[in-house]
Amino acid sequence: MNRNASKAMVASCRCGQVKLEAVGAPILSAVCYCASCQEAGRQFELLPTAPAVRDPDGGTGFVLYRKDRMRCVSGEQHLQEHRLTSGSPTRRVLATCCNSVMFLDFTKGHWLTMYRNRFPDGAAPIEMRVMTQDRPDGVELADDVPNYAGHSGKFMWKLIVAWVAMGFRSPEITHGKPAG
Repeated sequence: MNRNASKAMVASCRCGQVKLEAVGAPILSAVCYCASCQEAGRQFELLPTAPAVRDPDGGTGFVLYRKDRMRCVSGEQHLQEHRLTSGSPTRRVLATCCNSVMFLDFTKGHWLTMYRNRFPDGAAPIEMRVMTQDRPDGVELADDVPNYAGHSGKFMWKLIVAWVAMGFRSPEITHGKPAG
């Protein structure tokens, strides 16, 4: 049995009022360099007292969990969604108490993308870097993990395996009221 299969990881906002619990092993852990993640990171980092979202090289660290293995244990009233465009299927959810971005929800998907920097006790080690074709000019990437220009076959395979394990369900995550 995987020793992480029943372990719970807690993600919290900077001030500690919002706590999310993810149970079991993550689907994968990656750093994303896509233009959307970079733009969202820039916008969130401009908010008063907001913690950093992006790494110094412009990437955004994530840990992907099955949606059926995540729950909000405290502070749900502080969660508010933000979308880069009104019709976007991707919403990022912010803890308004301290402007800490907590997770990204691809609403049509079966996984939840949790921000690595919200895990005070550490997150799973990075397995890959994705969307590196969009990284900022001049950024040289280390070769400690695979670097993929887009989403790799391994990335997609891990998402498919998780979806099969979930019985092809895509639960809706309702945490995070619409902005405005």
